[in-house]
Amino acid sequence: MLMLIDTREPPDDGEGSRPEPWLLVALAWFFPWPAIIIWLSVASRFLDGWFGVAAIYLAIGLAAWRGLRTFPANGLSDNRQ
Repeated sequence: MLMLIDTREPPDDGEGSRPEPWLLVALAWFFPWPAIIIWLSVASRFLDGWFGVAAIYLAIGLAAWRGLRTFPANGLSDNRQ
C-alpha cells in the first residue's frame, strides 16, 4: 500500500513557542528533565509517609507536564508529525 506523504515545509505563522520561565531554564542546565523525574521516583521509594507520596506525585506531574509540552498548541490537526 502506498501512502501520500506531504513533504512540504509548513508555513511559518510567526507565533513560535512560548519561552519557559528562567527557573526552569536554570534547572535544565543542572539536571535534564528525565533525570529529575527518575530521581523523584527513586526518592519516593526511600522516603517515608507523605514525603514519599509527594515525591511520586511530583514525578508523575512533571512527566505529564513535560509530555504535554511536546504537543503543538493547536493539536495534531495540521497534518504534521
